[in-house]
Amino acid sequence: MMKYINRNLRDKLIFTAQYLSISLMWVFVIGITLWIINLIYLSVDLKDAPGISIGISLVAIPVFLTLAGILTYVFVGFHSKGKNDFNNAPGD
Repeated sequence: MMKYINRNLRDKLIFTAQYLSISLMWVFVIGITLWIINLIYLSVDLKDAPGISIGISLVAIPVFLTLAGILTYVFVGFHSKGKNDFNNAPGD
């Protein structure tokens, strides 16, 4: 009985840590995206050449969004499979 309680608590703690990690990653990605967009607006307001800011944003924003999307896809995929799929013996 105690093993089951410990396993249940462990699973909840792991899920909470994973969910927190995914959430913080998206906050990070959205923050960087907004920061880069702010840099573009700032360069236009200062009548500076926005070429470098636009060049960085064309590379950085899709890279961060792609990585965040892939990690979220993996996280959701693992949790949608169910616990029983990973406990089967090899060859089943």
